[in-house]
Amino acid sequence: MLLKGKEGMLIKAGNIPKFLRIFWRMYWKKPTFVSFNVTNRCNERCPMCSLWRTTSEELTLEEIERILMDLKNFGIQLVEISGGEPFLRPDILDIFALLDRVGLLYTITTNGTVLTGAHIKGLQRAQKALQIAISLDSLDQDRYAHLRGQDLHAKVLDNISRLAAAQLPMPVKLNFTMSRVNYKESFAMLDYAKAEGLSLSVFPINMGEGFLHRHADPMFTPDETERHEMAEIFRGLARLRRKGEPLWEYSRFYELSADYVLGRSIGRCDAGDLYLDLHADGILAPCIEHKGFADLRKEKIREAWDRIRAQKEMIRECDRTNPCCYTCTFNISITARHLLDFTLETAKIQGLLIKRGGRPRLGKGLK
Repeated sequence: MLLKGKEGMLIKAGNIPKFLRIFWRMYWKKPTFVSFNVTNRCNERCPMCSLWRTTSEELTLEEIERILMDLKNFGIQLVEISGGEPFLRPDILDIFALLDRVGLLYTITTNGTVLTGAHIKGLQRAQKALQIAISLDSLDQDRYAHLRGQDLHAKVLDNISRLAAAQLPMPVKLNFTMSRVNYKESFAMLDYAKAEGLSLSVFPINMGEGFLHRHADPMFTPDETERHEMAEIFRGLARLRRKGEPLWEYSRFYELSADYVLGRSIGRCDAGDLYLDLHADGILAPCIEHKGFADLRKEKIREAWDRIRAQKEMIRECDRTNPCCYTCTFNISITARHLLDFTLETAKIQGLLIKRGGRPRLGKGLK
């Protein structure tokens, strides 16, 4: 099937050296990725999330520029811009311009409900953005409102269509958080993404209570039948990804997700090694579910780096007792452990897209 639009992550010639550097750092387990929650504010009330329940100071543009330069000098290559809802910051386009000026690659995650024409024009000027992801957890209006805490379904669908038609310099993808509430929509969501010319990112809802992001709502606790049905869907997604369907994650991540929903061990993540989390107030943590170990408003990351060693046992304990299955942790980890297989799988998918008349893409093995 021919897909319209820009499916997946475009490999621009100027970005190839940066990807090679990313792969080199992943291979040697060097800090490469930072997720930056630019704000804790959100206009939705997702029961799975804790972030909107908290308040936090927000960094100024001057502080953000200084911290971004520090992170780049330390070796960070790619920044995920998220929240809260990042487009609630009136200066969000200035933050993107800062990333372009500093020379860091970045991705953008949004709930898609507050985008304006000015935002879309600003995204058309983004130089280093690799993709923009819109969270869409259901195609059904009532179910969407139940899962997101607000009835903004029509607004997000309209903005998805606007972004798909905007000819942005980066691909647009959908983020689908699979749970017992919506897992039967998984393949319908893939069909919808293809119809819009988009890619689809699928990941399991993270069970258990976290430090900052996860909230353990009983409505998401699956029974045994639901666990097995969700696991089979993830295995099916792995097969479809290998066949060239516009699924963003590396196929091994979907197989890992099947184990996760069945309650099986999925091994260790590389939080604090490959991946770090920057809170809205400038506090740096090993991942989005751990307390911070440095205040980058007051010190440079290199000065505080040794303190992360004290976090290692806490991270291992988290893997054992309260594991997550985030794309920004386990997907990165499993990709780093199988870089050759990931590269071969991605090359195959690129070839299939070119054969079908599509455009080359690089899947979600990175961010």
